[in-house]
Amino acid sequence: MTESGRNPFESRRDLPDDSLRARSERLVGFKRRFSRVSGQMRMLADPDGLKKWSVRHHGDDERLTAALADRYPLVVFHGDVGTGKTVTAEAAADALARQLDTGGFLLKLSTRVRGIGHVGEMSTLIGDAFDEAIALAGRRRFVALIIDEGDALAFHRGAERAHHEDKVGVNTLIQKIDDARALNGRLLIILCTNRFEALDPAILRRAALIDEFTRPDETERRELFASTLTGTPITPELIEKLVIATGPNGSRPGFTFSDIQTRLLPAAVAKAYPDRSLTADDLIAAVAEVDPSPTMSEKSE
Repeated sequence: MTESGRNPFESRRDLPDDSLRARSERLVGFKRRFSRVSGQMRMLADPDGLKKWSVRHHGDDERLTAALADRYPLVVFHGDVGTGKTVTAEAAADALARQLDTGGFLLKLSTRVRGIGHVGEMSTLIGDAFDEAIALAGRRRFVALIIDEGDALAFHRGAERAHHEDKVGVNTLIQKIDDARALNGRLLIILCTNRFEALDPAILRRAALIDEFTRPDETERRELFASTLTGTPITPELIEKLVIATGPNGSRPGFTFSDIQTRLLPAAVAKAYPDRSLTADDLIAAVAEVDPSPTMSEKSE
């Protein structure tokens, strides 16, 4: 709880967390994605380890590590709704704590820090949230702070509809990101957004890593269907048909992970539940009934 009396965090977990590790093992594509970004994230979270690596491999010359030291501990994950940004951020925080062999905390910032419009409220709540995260990190523990729906807090201050109070809130967020550099990697900020183009340029300039999340490709959709439908009478041949049917088709985008897991599969199961087993016809009918989520560009048109 912050000094303002409000809890700005949607959730708070100790790290490492076995439930997050178990989820990462079920998360299609996580290992591939984390292997791509883990090196950069670890450098941000472990600058002392980076210095030791440089000394071991390049001698005492500190110019390389000095050039990297000025980076901000900010990572931006962006992409369409349902592409796995937030769940990957959570799993990555757990995996990173395990790599560093350290305990810590995972804090997930809620959009409630926007407040209800009182003067200075958004700025105060953002400040309180970061102060709590910094206090935890100050105990020499690793803290991963996830800002979900980050465009609601880090939006472009030059936007036509940006109000003064919102601009002050963004200024506060930028200042707190700046302050996090002094913690020597103990606070890592992961901002997730569906609207990359809406982010303030000053936020993007501070991002040490920007990673785009795309809709699942054929391999990922095949893996998702195969793992989810294990134990059912669904054949590999039908899975191939589902993979093709849920891919992009002309102007229609492909299905997201969320489209398949929270809409398509439940629609198919509902046809069989509670009287009989799931069949190929159920799945084929569900594919015909469920449309993929529109892309963000389609929503803005």
